[in-house]
Amino acid sequence: LQTNDWCLIYSVGSGTCQWAAQMAKIQGYKVIGTCSQSKAEAMMQVGACDELIVLKEVEGMSYSDYSSVDIAAKVMDITNQKESNVY
Repeated sequence: LQTNDWCLIYSVGSGTCQWAAQMAKIQGYKVIGTCSQSKAEAMMQVGACDELIVLKEVEGMSYSDYSSVDIAAKVMDITNQKESNVY
């Protein structure tokens, strides 16, 4: 990765992935994170991500429904169609 490259980190609402997003920001990467609706507000307050893709939760469960959002399309939109620059 180079400074200002995009970095996609899944499940940034979890402790380990939140830490990874914070470390990526410190290294100068632009961070796209995914998280569930229930953790979105907290993640926005932490500020570890430049962009946040919010996923619906599986009804009756505590985990994200990764089919609820077209993540690839969102990433392409965020990066201006430059998928080769996302790691």
